[in-house]
Amino acid sequence: MKQRKTSRKFVALGGLSTLLVLSVTLYAYFGKAEESTKDNQSYADVKQSERSLIKLTENKEKKGNIKRAQPAEEESNLPAFVLSYSTKDTFDQFIFERTSENPQSVKDAYSVHAKATFTLESFGIAEDLFSRYVDYKVALSSIELDVDLTNHNLRDISYKLDERESIRRTFFNSNEYHYLFSQEAQIDEAALARLAVAQERTLSRDTRKALIVESINAGSQAEREAFQPTLNMHRINEIKQTHSSLNARYNAIAAEFGTKVADRFAQTWEQQAKWQQKVEDYKRFHDDLAKQALSPQAFEDALSEYQLQQFTVNEVKRLKVLMAQ
Repeated sequence: MKQRKTSRKFVALGGLSTLLVLSVTLYAYFGKAEESTKDNQSYADVKQSERSLIKLTENKEKKGNIKRAQPAEEESNLPAFVLSYSTKDTFDQFIFERTSENPQSVKDAYSVHAKATFTLESFGIAEDLFSRYVDYKVALSSIELDVDLTNHNLRDISYKLDERESIRRTFFNSNEYHYLFSQEAQIDEAALARLAVAQERTLSRDTRKALIVESINAGSQAEREAFQPTLNMHRINEIKQTHSSLNARYNAIAAEFGTKVADRFAQTWEQQAKWQQKVEDYKRFHDDLAKQALSPQAFEDALSEYQLQQFTVNEVKRLKVLMAQ
């Protein structure tokens, strides 16, 4: 009986032990499986995150490359700054449009303009040259070296030209001076020479005029362009002196300068002819009135009445100048 109870105890203990072992075994197995599953899931999540990060980085790099490429592409379409004979006119126009601003503001404005207009390699050259050109203009204005060729004092004009030349050489090198000022300097020197001819009293008026026109015709293209209106007027006056009739003058001018110019001068000559006729009529009236026995006051009153009826206020002024000669 005791032996049977003991056996039952061992069976119970054996069964319990077996159950514990099985439970431990199952726990270990499923626990490891769960950990393995978690590890595998974590590893998959990491790999997925890595792939997402790599893809995001690649996209950013691509976008960055595109964004960096756009300025390069835009810049490639910009021209390089090139110093030329038109540079001075361009600078002057830029300054003229900002005459109300101070010099530094004008420089800053051109700096922005240059960066948007010229290539990265060349905009700095334009910026520096313009800055010195503004300084040059300021220097000219500060010492009043603007040259007025209508001044008939040759010594003063020559002195101012020399002073201006010295200032230009101070701000610009030889190559820059050539493109900015060489043409203007040639025109000034030629104009100075013509002024000397015009003041040569040993020559007749017609001879001086002919020499001046000949000098302009023999000048450079830039000089001829600058004085082309003078040459045109000289030629038109020659036509006027050559042809006595208005019709002949009109045809000659139309042949060289076109019908618009001919129409304008035909109208001008017609007005001049009418004016000349009015002056002649006044002179005859004046002479006829002088033959009459009138008092000075009556004489003046009669002339004033005639002027009031036949001339405008400005024409009366011109008439008095003519009659005083």
